[in-house]
Amino acid sequence: MPARPAAVGRRAAITATDNGTVRAEDPIQVYQRMSALAAELGAINLAQGVPEPRYDDRWRAAIAAALPGSHFQYTQARGIPELRSAVAAHLGIIDADPVITSGCTESLLIALHVLRSRGCERALWLEPYYSYYPGLARLAGLEHGCVPVDFASGRPLLDLDRLRRALTERGSRSRTVLVLNSPHNPSGLTLEAGQWQRIRELVASTGSTVLIDDVYRDFRYGAAEPPYRDLLADGTTMIAGSLSKSLAATGLRLGWLLASPDVAAAAEAVHMHMSNCAPEFAQRAAITLLTGTTPAELAETTAAYRDKRDVLVPALAAAGFEVVVPDGGHFAMARDAAETDGRPDTTAAAHALAHAVGVVPLPLDTFFEPGSPSRSAWLRFSFAVRADAVAEATRRLAARPRRHA
Repeated sequence: MPARPAAVGRRAAITATDNGTVRAEDPIQVYQRMSALAAELGAINLAQGVPEPRYDDRWRAAIAAALPGSHFQYTQARGIPELRSAVAAHLGIIDADPVITSGCTESLLIALHVLRSRGCERALWLEPYYSYYPGLARLAGLEHGCVPVDFASGRPLLDLDRLRRALTERGSRSRTVLVLNSPHNPSGLTLEAGQWQRIRELVASTGSTVLIDDVYRDFRYGAAEPPYRDLLADGTTMIAGSLSKSLAATGLRLGWLLASPDVAAAAEAVHMHMSNCAPEFAQRAAITLLTGTTPAELAETTAAYRDKRDVLVPALAAAGFEVVVPDGGHFAMARDAAETDGRPDTTAAAHALAHAVGVVPLPLDTFFEPGSPSRSAWLRFSFAVRADAVAEATRRLAARPRRHA
């Protein structure tokens, strides 16, 4: 029988139907719904992770320069060689040969398909998680599980012993792909050097594989860069990334996937069955941006985001929210300090805030498993918007009606 539509505010997912097809539901639509609410109310939209347009003028100039010499036919499926070299240099792994994809989301899906074909049976990630992950796992034919992030200290923490137990709960050889997003969406958890080393040891001892969702790589507010070269040398790691956040081009849809040579070859074959190739002019424009943007400019962007975090987080706390202070990324998680017990309706809480003060967050119910004990009215506030929008949001939050716990 046909599936019932998902109710607003309830958990929904991309799910497999009886005949094996896939249907799309709320985890994708919540972003559009909340952005539409912001437009309807004339509110400040802190729901979507759309970066401020710091590089738009450069992109326009680079695309204009690339168009006359570009063709509008297929390019090499793996990506034009100059872009692959530029990505490798950008990542500081000169001898890497990435597969160029249509954004990090495609990179993740390609990786999961490749790993499923190589015997992986389950994907494991941190909870809360980017709401696309369950759908991507299902499309690749994988089961999935979660390891909760700990918020008790007010900062996001990962319990590595709990991660070890999750990796070994099906035996010493787990056939599991561990999906790690660091900095993490939505909590801002950013793994430290010692944690990466412990994770490498866990993966080696359990026969697991690591898939790094690296889209927020340039937004670490203190932690050192992950040991990319060592992780790739282990032969058990794939790295999915893009320029969507670092160079503020979410709509250009250019990403990459790094892996050992044999796994990368398999990834290229899967990519050919998906988007096949990115437009030449977009790839050539990306070369210009990647090679022309200096480390100092990227550091300036990172510092600007850290400054916006440092404005928004105390404003949320002053407005009566319990806040998780992010160590990286674009988002701060918060929940009403007066409503941390029971099962409050996160969508209702987001709508109430939007109507009360004109600030729209993202309800995070679809970032948790149904019935998760960690799921209690968490909202996500983006500080990827312009600094003046963050400042105005803080002024509006100061007028929020207060309740008592």
